[in-house]
Amino acid sequence: AEQDNMNCKEHHLPELEVDAGQVREALQCVLHTILFIRSPGQVTPQDVHCEGLNITYTRIASGDDPASLQGRGLSSPLDGGIDRKVDT
Repeated sequence: AEQDNMNCKEHHLPELEVDAGQVREALQCVLHTILFIRSPGQVTPQDVHCEGLNITYTRIASGDDPASLQGRGLSSPLDGGIDRKVDT
């Protein structure tokens, strides 16, 4: 569902139910999609297919300048944070 508030749009997503083994893929899908859409600069898209969820999402290509991506807190630091949360 989408709602307009002045100059800001709010998007409310339905609850996503996944098995414990699919949590990592689900988090990667949602967070990488948000980062790709909200990226402040020009980035190269990369489609990733999640076998467990049977969906394809777009993320920032890992071939983009890694120093630039890590400097903006993107890509592998995000995956590392997901791994730490899922593994606890």
